[in-house]
Amino acid sequence: MFYSSQTGAVHAPSLQNFSYNGMDLETLLGAMRGETIGNTPAGLCFWLDVNSATTQELHRLSDLFGLHPLTVEDIELKCSRDKIDTFGDYLFIVYHTIRPAASSINGVDGIPPGVSSSESALDIDAENDSGDGQILIVLKGSFVLTFHSGCQQDVVSSVLKRLLNISAVSAQDQDQDQQQRTDKASLEFGAKPDSDLLAGLVDYPAYIVYAILDEITDQLSPEIAAIEQQVDAIDELVLILSHAEHESVLQQMGEQRRRILRVWQLTQPKPEVITTLARILSNSHRGKSTVSLAHRALAAEVVQYLGDVQEHLLSVIDACSRAEAVLSRSHSNYLAKISLELSRATFDSNSTTERWTMLGTIVVPINIVTSFLGVNLKVPGQDRDDTLNFFVVLGCMLIYTGVTLAFWRWRRIV
Repeated sequence: MFYSSQTGAVHAPSLQNFSYNGMDLETLLGAMRGETIGNTPAGLCFWLDVNSATTQELHRLSDLFGLHPLTVEDIELKCSRDKIDTFGDYLFIVYHTIRPAASSINGVDGIPPGVSSSESALDIDAENDSGDGQILIVLKGSFVLTFHSGCQQDVVSSVLKRLLNISAVSAQDQDQDQQQRTDKASLEFGAKPDSDLLAGLVDYPAYIVYAILDEITDQLSPEIAAIEQQVDAIDELVLILSHAEHESVLQQMGEQRRRILRVWQLTQPKPEVITTLARILSNSHRGKSTVSLAHRALAAEVVQYLGDVQEHLLSVIDACSRAEAVLSRSHSNYLAKISLELSRATFDSNSTTERWTMLGTIVVPINIVTSFLGVNLKVPGQDRDDTLNFFVVLGCMLIYTGVTLAFWRWRRIV
């Protein structure tokens, strides 16, 4: 995909098949510059996006735009971390993306008990061998080169749509300003101060880089929102679920912690990249008297936009910390509940054992006495024909039982 304010968006299946009004890429660049192919002048701004570039295409672009061999190597091998490097007259940025999966939050009010949550919605490219999920950006002079695989095409489409919308809005504002200048009454107020700046952003390569970084960063919002909702649901349900559902809760805790760790790993190096890029843009025009005030204003505007991206990234990192703190508290509550249930079960078991022990303490001595009375030997009172001895023995048993229970009650055993 080739984009500039002069040509608009030009799509092609490959660099070999690229054509615009019968011109290939080299001829188009030469015609836009009005000179032979060489170093790109500062007056030309364009964006060339290459999807799943082959080795032949990379070497062709390297020769055309003067890319360093290390840059070509990082593009081929898919760098595993976010970074920003300076190579002479251009910047090389690696910015990892997330790939949303077909996962959703289980229910609005929380996770249904006994149902495992869906698979993680994040797929960080550093973890797979294909290297999908990262966009590699080259910012050189007044043009931008981006390299990615097919799963990041939505990012490119969103950025291109943003640029086209800005171009349409700025063109409309310029038409309105021109009409206002013809009206004498409008001289009192003047033209809109932001119309020229808005139109200049489309032709400013650093703004294209910002738009790409901002679009990737915005993809973190639904993911962190899903994590926070599921973590809050776990925190609410952990104390009210039954014993049979504990395994499901523990599994969900582990899954959400894995997702939080992935988001944190993805987001952690990004603020440094944004800070470095903003510092480079701020210092790029210092001490250069040949730089126009318009370019200085555009650079200052992009630096402000990058500050907003950094605040977004820091808020994501803070959200990860809060979610981890909530899960830690939920895990502690979960362990406390398990410990309480085990203590209650142990207490019930001990109470049952004590009751059987008390029953044995009463029954065993009585059983011994009755056993002696039932042997085939002569015992006292055997010659009596009345039932006095029976009631005497029965009374002794009842007295022993009463005294034993009274002793246990006095010792608060029962």
